[in-house]
Amino acid sequence: MEKNTKVILVFFVAIAVLVAIMYFSVIKSSGNRNENAVVNISNGFFDARGNGSIEIIEFSDFQCPVCGQQEPVLQKILNEYGDKVKLFYKNFPLSMHKNSFNAALASMCANEQDKFWEYHDVLFENQIALDKTSLRRYAQQINLDMEQFNSCLDSEKYKKEIEKDINEGKKAGVEGTPTFFINNKLYRGLWDFQFFKEIIGN
Repeated sequence: MEKNTKVILVFFVAIAVLVAIMYFSVIKSSGNRNENAVVNISNGFFDARGNGSIEIIEFSDFQCPVCGQQEPVLQKILNEYGDKVKLFYKNFPLSMHKNSFNAALASMCANEQDKFWEYHDVLFENQIALDKTSLRRYAQQINLDMEQFNSCLDSEKYKKEIEKDINEGKKAGVEGTPTFFINNKLYRGLWDFQFFKEIIGN
């Protein structure tokens, strides 16, 4: 009986050690970019927001609730530090969000008419309604050429470009949204204004 108890105790201690090692490995790697992969901003299809030298590369999903929560923080950063930062957007629609890929396609179609960021803002303001009918309505709201937009959306014209962003993100360590690359470091999840402010200050 005593021998069995010792065996069980050793087993649970070993499990605990393994879990601890895995936990600290994740914590250690969560702030660093995969050095074998490069996020190529030249592959981005949208002009950056901001005019500064600090590049913030965001992988995001228009239907992701956490991404929606992040948007006001990014807007505040751009309003206060637009001369210091430059925000790049990369599409990373998640398969769990049924409308996110079409929303990404629609954003590319808006970009074709030089209105990506305007459309981007409308999508994040209306995350609960991103079906195709709504996507077309938002395009009308910002005065896009609807014949061109509908043709672009229905043909999935930019499907390969979005898939390129997704594959690039995965190679660089993106696992979910939002994910940021700032100063060669990867940051996953939702971040507050103070976090970005400290990075900009340093």
